[in-house]
Parts: sequence; structure tokens; C-alpha cells
Amino acid sequence: MDFSLARGFYDSSLRLPSELALSVGGKSLSYSRLRELVQPVAGWIRRNSSEPAPRIGILASRSLSTYTGILGTCWAGGTYVPLSPKHPEERLIQLLDHVRAEALIVDAESESLLSQRLLSHCPRLILAPERGASHEIKLDTGVSVTIGGSDALPRFDPQDRPVVAGPDHMVYIIFTSGTTGMPKGVMIPASAATHFINVMRERYALEPSDRIAGMTDVTFDISVFDLFVAWSVGASVHVVPHTQLMAPADFVRRNKCSVIFTVPSVVSGMQRMKMLPASSLPSLRYSFFAGEPLPVISASAWKQAAPNSVVDDLFGPTEATVVCIGQRFEGPENATPSRGVVAIGKPFPGMEAAIVDSELNFLRPGEQGELLLGGPQVSSGYFGAEEQTRASFPVLRGKRWYRTGDLAYCDATGTFHHLGRIDNQVKVRGLRVELEEIEGHLREVYQTDAVAAVAWPMEHGSAEGIVGFVGGQNGREDSDYMEQIKTRLPSYMVPSVIHCVESLPLNANGKVNRKQLVTLLQEEKV
Repeated sequence: MDFSLARGFYDSSLRLPSELALSVGGKSLSYSRLRELVQPVAGWIRRNSSEPAPRIGILASRSLSTYTGILGTCWAGGTYVPLSPKHPEERLIQLLDHVRAEALIVDAESESLLSQRLLSHCPRLILAPERGASHEIKLDTGVSVTIGGSDALPRFDPQDRPVVAGPDHMVYIIFTSGTTGMPKGVMIPASAATHFINVMRERYALEPSDRIAGMTDVTFDISVFDLFVAWSVGASVHVVPHTQLMAPADFVRRNKCSVIFTVPSVVSGMQRMKMLPASSLPSLRYSFFAGEPLPVISASAWKQAAPNSVVDDLFGPTEATVVCIGQRFEGPENATPSRGVVAIGKPFPGMEAAIVDSELNFLRPGEQGELLLGGPQVSSGYFGAEEQTRASFPVLRGKRWYRTGDLAYCDATGTFHHLGRIDNQVKVRGLRVELEEIEGHLREVYQTDAVAAVAWPMEHGSAEGIVGFVGGQNGREDSDYMEQIKTRLPSYMVPSVIHCVESLPLNANGKVNRKQLVTLLQEEKV
């Protein structure tokens, strides 16, 4: 069996050559045209690589070069490593030094980031497909770096096929934040990615006529669905511009998108901007949400705005290949009790979930503990970090599991309920507090999902209290709201103050940035 991620695209290009494959930056490319651009990139990688499975950095975002680089790497039998152009130079240097890529592919915007200092940490081979002519840069150190343009690419070979990949081939490495200061490079084998793609194809009847809204950057693994599931069925990917990511309603309508996969924060933002009137997104037939808890309020609003769409809450860390648990949202009956969020549901076929205590003893239904995930979608570990890999991927009862660090429980029906991060459990004056529980009550009282709770102030590593934030509620600091909170929570869990702000700060993946909220408190800017 061939596990190459490029195989699905290649087969679709033969079956549906004239059908739309990709729309990005005002350019629309058929499957045959995209193949004509991808195969030469693969040829360039194979011609210049000394390794059978080279690691290729993709320093590009939402450009044609981004997607030809990823597909070309997969076609050539390599491992693609997405790097965000939004990262500061120091972070890029850290990642480049760690991953030691054999080559780097950049787009026009990212090429402008290649300072002398950054170039000194880059591979000697760099491809800028949007550039016409290649050129050589001599660094201050005396080393020469070649930046290849389109003239460095071989001619399109219509007889060439993607390199066959085995199940253990590493198809991509995606970096997530790490507690040690070094981001963790999550390695995903071809077998894990293939299992995910096959499950999604079986779970949802996607067709060549489907038009997928490409919401996520390639550094976020939801993009694996957007690209490889779409291309495996002959559907088209419509890349949403950066400027429309938090308010994609017009883009969805204009491009008649039928599938969207994004984070719940997008719904919250659209609600605040009054961009979700009933039946305003009629073209959607599948709406998937993951990456953070899906509030019932948001799910209900989306379901009204997209009446022809199913709404599914999906869950899965990067270490379990995009998502591996999920359930259909029908109404409040799908919620986790007293949390105001949709339960994450049941594992995908072939995947397993379990709850353990701090000693890794398996718990019974109803008991809260750490969520473990097992099965074919589990990552092979962290790149260059054997000790971290051993700690996060223990073998229990003869099976290899991933420790998510998430607090959860399984109810009597086999449905899993996510209760937040274990590391978001804080102690306030010696008493344990789950910040997500407080946020659940803020959602219900303020009738919005744009909420956050942080431990503050901190004294000697221990919290003295809790501070709440509610977005899009300016001018609503009403004592009645606080009184409602007091009736719902024990006194030590009641926020000392609730800041009503225009909007909550979000990180690059659209999740609430708690660290920035703490920084605002430290600087007394709220």
C-alpha cells in the first residue's frame, strides 16, 4: 500500500484534470495546472537532495508557493516542516537549527525576511518559485547561499509519479509550544495521516463538487484536512486571505464554500460583529470546529446561520493527527453538564480514549482524570527529544498511548467530556480551581463564548484570586451579573473583578491568549 500524501492529489489530477483544485491569492488552478507546478518542485528536491526522505522547510503562508512546496515535498518522498513567517527571527533561527532541513522553500513575502543573520542558519539550498532568476548571496561569514528561482526548476515530466511511501515514513513535523522553551516538533508518520484522511472520507461524504474554505495556516494541522482530504476526493481548496480569517462570512458566500473547518473563536468574533444572521451561510453542508471548547451558544448560532450544514465538534491534539474524537451537535443535549460547551464525543474508528489518574491507573466511567489517546493516529514522538517522547507516550497494558494533559471524563454512554487543561488547574489560597469551570459559568451568565479566566494576582507561585474577562460586552459591568456568578460558584472561585473588553486577544491559531491577558494585568492596562 502506498502511504504518500501526494498520491491522492496525483490520482485526482488524472481523473479530474480540468476541475478546480486550488484558489489562492486571486489565482485559480485546475488539477492539471497545479500538477504542472508541483512535479518540477518535486524534481528539484530529488535532484538536490542527498537523503531519500529529506526534511524540507516551508517558510511561506497562504501563497501558491506554500502549497506547491508542500505537495512537491510529499511527491518527492520528503518530510515537510511548516515554519510561520510571522515568527520573530530568533524563533525561526531556533527552529531551523533544531530541525536541520536539507532545503527551504519560501514565497515572495518570506524571502524578504532572509536577513544575513537568518540566512546563516538556513540550509544552503533555498527555492523561491515565484522568483524568475536564481541568485547567490555571499554571507559575511564567507559562505554562499543559493536562492533558486523558477529557472532552477526542471521541466515538467508528465510521466513522473509521486515517490511511494511506506507506513513509517515521516510526512510532516509540526511545532507546538513547549514547556522547556524549545518548541516540540511533532512527527506524524504516513500511516497516521492516511488513517485520519480515510476516516474523514468515510465519515463525511465529500465530493469533487465540494469547495473547502482554507481557514488555517499550514503550521496548524487542521490544514492537513483542508488540503489532503480535499485533494484526495477531487474537491477544491479556497484559501481564505489573512484579512478575512476572523470574519469569513463574505468569503464563504462569495466562493460558495460547502465545507469549513476552524476554531470556535471565529464564531465568537462573527457573533460580536453581527455577521451570523439566520440562513446567512446557505452553501455550507459541513461545519467542523476543533482546537478549543465549542460553546453551545456558538454552535447554536452557527447552526441557525448555516441551516443546510451539519455542525460537528471534533477533538484531537497535534500528537494524534489533527482530530480523533467527535460528535454531531443537535442541541443543548450534546453539552457537558454545567460547562456550557459541547461534549467532545466518541473516538474515531480504530482510535481509543481512556481516563487515568496521576499514577496512570485507568479510571472508571464518571471519574475525572487525564485523557489518554491510543491507536493508529498517534504520533511517533517529538523530533530530537527522546526523553520528552518517552514521558508523553507511555506504554500501558501493552499499548502505546499519548498523554494529552487534558482533564476529562467518560460518561455511561461512552461519550467523553473535556474539562480543560490539567495545567489550567490552579490553587487559590490552597484550594484547587479549574479555570474552565469558571469560564463555563461566565458564558452562561453573559450569554457569550468570548470569555476567559486567569489566576491573578500571583504571589510566590500561588494565586491569590481569579480575574475574569468578557469580550464584546463594553459597558455591561452590571452588579447583577456578578451576583449571578456568586450564586453559581463557591466564594474562592468567584472572580474578584470581571473586565468587560471590546475583544479578547487571540494567538496565531485563533485561541484565547491567556498569557497576553496576564501581561495586561501586570501592566495594569485593563
